[in-house]
Amino acid sequence: MNTVLRFFSYVLALFVAFASGKPIVPRVPVPRYFERSPSTPVAISINQVQKDLGALISNTSLIFGPGSDAWSDATDRWNFYSKPNISAVVEVGQESDIAKVPNKKTALLQGGAYADAILGTLGAEGYTAVLGANGCVGFGGLSLGGGLGRLQGQYGLVSDNVVSMNVVLADGSTITVNKQSYSDLFWAMRGAGHNFGIVTQFEINIFPQTSATWHYHTYVWTQNKLEAVFKALNNMQGVGKLPAKMGASLGQISFNTSISKTEAVIQWTFGYDGSAQEAEKLLAGMNEIKAVVSEQGDVPYPDLLVAQETDSASASCSSQPYIGASANLQTYNVTAQRQLYNLFIKNAALEPEIGAVARLYYEGFSSLGSQAIDAASTAYPHREEYLPAYVYLPRPSPPFEKCQMTNKKSGVYRYFITPVPAGKEAVATAWAYASRDLWNQGQPHRRPTTYVNFAAGDESLEMIYGYEPWRLQRLRSLKAKYDPNNRFRWYNPIIPPK
Repeated sequence: MNTVLRFFSYVLALFVAFASGKPIVPRVPVPRYFERSPSTPVAISINQVQKDLGALISNTSLIFGPGSDAWSDATDRWNFYSKPNISAVVEVGQESDIAKVPNKKTALLQGGAYADAILGTLGAEGYTAVLGANGCVGFGGLSLGGGLGRLQGQYGLVSDNVVSMNVVLADGSTITVNKQSYSDLFWAMRGAGHNFGIVTQFEINIFPQTSATWHYHTYVWTQNKLEAVFKALNNMQGVGKLPAKMGASLGQISFNTSISKTEAVIQWTFGYDGSAQEAEKLLAGMNEIKAVVSEQGDVPYPDLLVAQETDSASASCSSQPYIGASANLQTYNVTAQRQLYNLFIKNAALEPEIGAVARLYYEGFSSLGSQAIDAASTAYPHREEYLPAYVYLPRPSPPFEKCQMTNKKSGVYRYFITPVPAGKEAVATAWAYASRDLWNQGQPHRRPTTYVNFAAGDESLEMIYGYEPWRLQRLRSLKAKYDPNNRFRWYNPIIPPK
């Protein structure tokens, strides 16, 4: 039987851990065919697996086989990388307990903890943590790739604030990984962690809330303001100099039919950890550009995600497959942004069904905190990349209702989702890659890179894990040590499958 299912048994056992991190013993015996044994049945029915594992896993977990509608989604990426020999998938539910460690400035998170829940739990005690921009993003996957977010300018990357991890290796063994224990693996887990194991529990740094509220300001501009907008953005943020408390500068180019049916608009939202007066001084250049929509307010940090429509209930957290591509930037080439816009309009006219849902995303977080940390201290290689940009095109999926979100204050549609028509995947992929090419051509003096959590899968390993030769050499050496059979090879693997 397959190794994937075999080590899932150990993972599931660990997920019943108490927040205190006490040793864990399965409450019921692990089924024999999940144990490390050569005498595994060739075929196991899904009903049998469900019966045997039901007492080990949470009631939010799923067990399904090839006959389930969920099978194709769960195994889709294996078609491009390495499809394991499996007959069932165990999808662990939201194992998401969160607990502040008494008398310490840290908290314990289970592997499935999401940003919304973390902010709510810590906020009730006057604390916060470095998390991603979206409330629906799980801490585990985000941090293993480095982790960008609103508090990055003050405290560093998400992964910089991981103190310790409970890790399940490919052989089913469980270890504690931190600066004192398996320190070499601790380096790799922070930036390339998905290549080495499954994390069932994190201990992370937490910080006292310094401001009662965050100030947000959201704008929508028509396309004739594009050059002015990107010039103003460059003036405000310089090259990696966005002020530490300007936690978020998030934008997109997409269609908003309440404003125009033929021209995409430019939407941007800023989040500042402090007063409106301080924030609006920084936004003076943006305020000089006449906007179709301009909204601002002051809210507690957990509510900022709602105001910027990145909370778990927002359409930005709608779950479906997508086609995309991304690039890392240091500053915005204004000419390239106009070329990207023109390509967007051209392709939307040729493929209106795709154009209705396509969007160019721009993420900007202050990077002063992450730049201050030694670049060699973790596997994350892109501390001098300040502005991730990516194109998003939803892919065909099971029957899916069109979804549109309305801003209750302005009546403006903020998000619209529908699947790319079947048979149009190649067209959408070409569009995505052409957009990425334009971003990279706009910085000809720099080698292209991409953030691993946004990678499409066709990038070189150097683009993802760094051009410095020692980085990939060290990662490959650690791979041979901790995963010699290359079991963890699903997502942008360090060692490509044979």
